[in-house]
Amino acid sequence: MLDFVTRRRLIFGAVALLFVTISVLFIAHLNSTLFDRGILSSYTLYSANSSLNNEQQSNECYLTEAIEVKVFCQKCTSYERRSKANGCSPTGYKELVLCSKSNIKASRSCQVPIRIQKENFWIFQGIVLFIGLLSMASVHGRQKALDKQMVEKIKRQIGDSDN
Repeated sequence: MLDFVTRRRLIFGAVALLFVTISVLFIAHLNSTLFDRGILSSYTLYSANSSLNNEQQSNECYLTEAIEVKVFCQKCTSYERRSKANGCSPTGYKELVLCSKSNIKASRSCQVPIRIQKENFWIFQGIVLFIGLLSMASVHGRQKALDKQMVEKIKRQIGDSDN
């Protein structure tokens, strides 16, 4: 089976994998920049198209007033995500802000913290490394077993030819 993988095919596969990786990173970067703009536009679309009472509309004071962040970005609870609480639906993370003019506390959606993104990235890289090492060890073990079988077969052929 390893005879099928020539040097040229191996190099082509590595270049193709590198191209796919760079393409995925580029697309992810584009999505993250578009996602940032999408959050802001979803706030304005939501506030413009909603028919909420005045108390609930005042919870969106951060759209028109200066704010002070009281509680920085944190993950929404599963209940808040299921009930689609204010600020939890777009990203699953929220922060508590205080509107300066109206002095109202409101929660709004925020991006996934970079710290968590980095942790997820390194967890993924660790899993990929583990799978790669496991694959390498299994291929090496299988190659040794096949080499041993080949040596045994050659010894039997030599032994049969002597008789």
